[in-house]
Amino acid sequence: MMRSRLVSINPSVFQRTIVTKTRNVVNSVNSQPSQQDKVVEEHFISTVSHQPPRRPLAQQFTHQVTNQVPPLERIDLYESDLALREFVTDDKCGQIKEMGAELGTYHWFEQGHRANRQVPTLHQFDRYGQRIDEVHFHPAYHELMRIGMKYGVHSVAWESLSAGNDKKADSHGHLQHAAALYILGHIEAGVCCPLSMTYAGYPVLHRYLSKTGPELTNSFPLDKVLSRRYDRRFLPATFKSGLTIGMAMTEKQGGSDVRANTTKAYCDNADEKRYILIGHKWFCSAPMCDGFLVLAQIQNDDTSNKSLSSTPSCFFVPRWLPNGERNPFYIQRLKDKLGNRSNASSEVEFNNTQGWLLGNEHEGVKTIIEMVHGTRLDSAVGSAALIRQGLIQATWHARHRKAFGRLLIDQPLMKQVLSDLLLESEAATTLVMYVASLFDSISHASEMKSFARIATAIAKFWVCKRTPEATAEALECLGGAGFVEESNMPRVYREAPLNSIWEGSGNVMCLDILRAMKKSPESLQAYMSFMKDTKGANKHLDATLAHIQKSLLTTDLSNEILEQHARTLTSQLALCLQASLLIRRFPQAVSDAFCASRLGPDRGSIFGDLPMGIDTNALVKRLPFA
Repeated sequence: MMRSRLVSINPSVFQRTIVTKTRNVVNSVNSQPSQQDKVVEEHFISTVSHQPPRRPLAQQFTHQVTNQVPPLERIDLYESDLALREFVTDDKCGQIKEMGAELGTYHWFEQGHRANRQVPTLHQFDRYGQRIDEVHFHPAYHELMRIGMKYGVHSVAWESLSAGNDKKADSHGHLQHAAALYILGHIEAGVCCPLSMTYAGYPVLHRYLSKTGPELTNSFPLDKVLSRRYDRRFLPATFKSGLTIGMAMTEKQGGSDVRANTTKAYCDNADEKRYILIGHKWFCSAPMCDGFLVLAQIQNDDTSNKSLSSTPSCFFVPRWLPNGERNPFYIQRLKDKLGNRSNASSEVEFNNTQGWLLGNEHEGVKTIIEMVHGTRLDSAVGSAALIRQGLIQATWHARHRKAFGRLLIDQPLMKQVLSDLLLESEAATTLVMYVASLFDSISHASEMKSFARIATAIAKFWVCKRTPEATAEALECLGGAGFVEESNMPRVYREAPLNSIWEGSGNVMCLDILRAMKKSPESLQAYMSFMKDTKGANKHLDATLAHIQKSLLTTDLSNEILEQHARTLTSQLALCLQASLLIRRFPQAVSDAFCASRLGPDRGSIFGDLPMGIDTNALVKRLPFA
């Protein structure tokens, strides 16, 4: 006879608070958040359960459920990450320690799940048929945006530039930005997009917005871009407590080839640098941002110079005009994407849309190049976070799941796989954090700027390329449990290919490196100079560098042959740079294992295929939850 058991359960697990909120049409831009809005914003946590199921029934009618992995309820995303701590040390971390401790909880992982399950919805018209072009998000998305802005993911690198801010410039602001984005990327990548664009877009606006004229500058207070208060309301910028920046560059016919753009810009007020834009954008992510950087072709009366007519200019397009009216910004549809589903990615059209010229005419790419470097590094940072999150999930599973009488973590082959994933993760994190630290050094040394130029493209190509393979291996470590949606891994896996596509695909990155080597030879010289410091430390690294110089960097190669092998060159440059960084900063067991498995003659082609002689026991000690 089965006996019933009384199980004490926390009442909050079953408690649900239903909040009904009526949205009123905002007739006055002076309206402030209602008390009801504040309740929903600040106390959303109380409306749903964010704790894992407690004491599920193990004794079922047909069998007893045993050998199950418990829910991962907490991990300190800073303290548990030895590679992150190697760069983001106590004197450089700012609020990163607090962020890592706060976000590594079941609550925040569940927020990420919810934001992806309930995807954004487009509302082109209001109930009366008037055009509004607004996107609505699940409350979890807003919670994630709030926590990201609270820790300054978008702003920490630039806060010393804010008007009236006498705060001493933080010499590690870009490193702290990268670390904050990396930690947030463990939880949910969708919100990283608008925060990254805001981070990368601010210096462009800081440099050029003041040159447009008082009409725009008075209606778009730039200091609010650095505010750490998330304001979800769709209102003119002057009435909001915080602003975000997006960008709309690519079009249907061109993609990464922005010179093929057809969006036209007609001068409306030369003194204010105001133009009228007509055209479309094929990929515009986070369309509810408050303003966008847009590329368009200026239409001059002088059409004799055809080279200029195909060179785009950069414009700032706010969602609201200085007079308090909506700027025509027609969201045609939201993309139904493979991953990154919490983030709204849209197709937009401009028709009589107002934009203000930033920088000089026909120099749009030059104007935004700093922004592009920032978002490309952020793509690599986001991919490193996905690799690390996959490693966390795989290690947690292996430490609690038994097979054939032993925990998976104690079995030699699983040790081999996890050790290999650890090497990939720590090398990826090391590379992106080092490049972020170069961004902090750019203002102090010109050679650092040259090095950062090529290192950013290398990191973006390689780390993003390695992510799908690494996350697939991590998912396999969980077996069937990793293939169901309740697991964190399907979301991580769907996200994995994305960063290699955004901000320039793999081929674009490789060609960009070749252009940098040709137009700015000092960038490659800076790379080689950096590599000299570790010469002689590892025979596999020395041999690979010698091979690169002899076969791929010789002046005898034609441009066509060099382009044909650009991926080979970039991959080798990336592996050598990772190896050099590991040699400089990590225990020899780590750097030797990396060099042997990535550069040595016995290197494998899949994860877990490590050469003999590698000290896996030393590597296993570096895994999470050790």
